[in-house]
Formats: sequence, structure tokens, C-alpha cells
Amino acid sequence: MSRLNLLEETRFEKLPVTVYPDQHIASKTVAHRIAALIKGKQQKGETTVLGLATGATPVGVYEELVRLHKEEGLSFKNVVTFNLDEYYPMQPTAKQSYVTFMNENLFDHIDIERQNINIPDGTLPLEEIPAFCLNYERKIEELGGLDFQVLGIGRTGHIGFNEPGSAPNSGTRLVTLDDLTRRDASRDFGGKENVPTKAITMGIGTIFKAREIVLMAWNGKKASIIKKAVEGEISSEVPATYLQLSDNVEFILDQDAASELTRFDTPWLTRDCVWDEQMTKKAVIWLSCEVKKPILKLTEEDYNNNGMAQLAVDRGPAYNINIDVFNKLQRTITGWPGGKPNADDSQRPERALPEKNALSFFPRTQMMT
Repeated sequence: MSRLNLLEETRFEKLPVTVYPDQHIASKTVAHRIAALIKGKQQKGETTVLGLATGATPVGVYEELVRLHKEEGLSFKNVVTFNLDEYYPMQPTAKQSYVTFMNENLFDHIDIERQNINIPDGTLPLEEIPAFCLNYERKIEELGGLDFQVLGIGRTGHIGFNEPGSAPNSGTRLVTLDDLTRRDASRDFGGKENVPTKAITMGIGTIFKAREIVLMAWNGKKASIIKKAVEGEISSEVPATYLQLSDNVEFILDQDAASELTRFDTPWLTRDCVWDEQMTKKAVIWLSCEVKKPILKLTEEDYNNNGMAQLAVDRGPAYNINIDVFNKLQRTITGWPGGKPNADDSQRPERALPEKNALSFFPRTQMMT
């Protein structure tokens, strides 16, 4: 694909997005980028400073980094890490702790120096948290800043635990968790009532200073928030949209997480399409909803003004397309879900030879008693 065509296809996207066939390929790609950074710094005798995330999203990256260490000799001796966040309050030995998560998924399996691991402390008294947060920021700055920041995204659009309402210049701090975030974590805690209401998190301003930022997302559950983060307006309601202001960010997605982006969900708005039966049906239904008209009242002008001129030319006129799609939809409607005796089922979904339903096996008199 030429650069011009690529720009046209991604014109609704306000930051760089790379889509991979699945999360395993994507995770290995990110892991190898991190490995190349570490090796390059090693050759110069320099320290690599990594910002790390928790949750299901980065697990594949950590698995590949562990494999590279064990099988290909990748050393982490020159690596310093700063984790994004931790629940508060939280004991580091608890199974829900991000200390436990990082140890089990990465740190216990590589040769990183323990003094080079930094994770927010969920055991601090409240009055000590502000000083801890300032020191966390200071340590990052003294090391020259983050070289590479790994991010996931929550369904509220949070990055780290920067929930809706977070400021773009926010630093490391104590925050209150959104109710949806706590619901999403409820399985790990045996119920939402057991999920902490607060967390210590790096701020958006802290994340923004990283020289490379990679946000990863997998599966269809993230598709809706990814569309808002990538194509939506910058807003505190979706903190991830602040990343649109960075020149150093890339979103790395699998196909399911990318499925609601315009170039995949409504591709006729970005490029010429192959107008097969399925694509035509989807586009006409979309157009009907978009212009708020019944399918049979859609006009050539509606097609032309909404990116579907090619369809009208290739398979038109519009009137014929409308009739065809309307008939296909009509034929899916039935008042006989169990089948209709002696029906002509060549054009309708009613089966001519229906199966007996469960009630047929009971005498009518028995059913009435």
C-alpha cells in the first residue's frame, strides 16, 4: 500500500496505530523492541529505564522477555523499572498486589537487580504518600527519564490508574478508582466490595515524558474505548485521548481491539471496498441509521454524501440496492420460530417440516392439571 493510500485509510486516526493478526504476534513484537533497546544501551554502558504495566495485556510481552533471557541470554542487569501503579492499601505479599504480579510474571525469572525495581508502596500511612510520590518522580528524573513506557487501557479510558477527570500534567499521586474499574477487578478480589477504592499511580504528565510510549489492547471488549482514544476528541472523560498530543506514542492492537476503528468498521468511508453481499448489507443498514431514514427511502444523494458513491455506481441504482437489502432483511423475520407446517420455505425462514416442541410430548389433560 502506498503512503498516500495508507494516510487516506487512517485519516480518522489521530495517532499511530499498528494492528496485528493476534495478541501473541503483537506481544512478541513489543518484547523484541524492548530487548533491542536494552542491548543497545548495554553496548554503550548505559542504563535502560522501563515503565511497566500490569494486568492481562502485557503478560505475553513479559513471557517473551523471560524466554529471551533464558534461551537467548538477554540480561537485565542494566535495567531499572518503574511500575505504573498499585492498589491502596495493599500488602506486597497479597495475591492481588502488583508486586506479586510482577514477580510471578517477570522479575523472578530474569537477572534484574532487586534494588532496580520500583513499584508504588501500598502499605504507606496516608500522610507519607505525598512525599513518596515526589520521590518516585525524582528517581525517574535522576535516571534521565523513562526510555520506554508500556501501557494498557481500561474500559474507562484510564492509563495507569489515571481515571476520567485526570489532568494532562498530573504527576504520581493517590487517586480514587472509578466504579467500572473496580467492577472489572472484582473477580480478582472475590467481589467488588473487596476491591480497594484507591490506588497510587504515575500521572499522565509522568507517562508523557517517556521517550517511547506503547499502548497495547487485545480483544473486542476494548474496541469501543480504543475507538474513542484513537479517533475521539481530546477529553478528560477519556484520559487516553491525551496521548494524541504525544509525538512518541504508538497503539498496538489485535484485530478484535481494532474492529471498531473506522477503517475496519465502516471501511467505505476511507477507501474503495469489495462490495460483496455482506458488505453491501452492512453498509446500507449503517446508512439508514446514519441519515435516519427507512432503507426504502434512501436516495442516490444519501449514498454519495456518506462515502458510498462507489456502491451506487457498482451495484446501483440506489433504488435497486435498497429493494434487495430490504428483501433480505424481511426474509429473516418470522412469526414461526419453531417452523410452519407446509410453508413455502424457499424465500422465508419458516421450516416446512418443524420439529415437535417439548409440549407435544405431554397430553393436554396432563398439562392442565
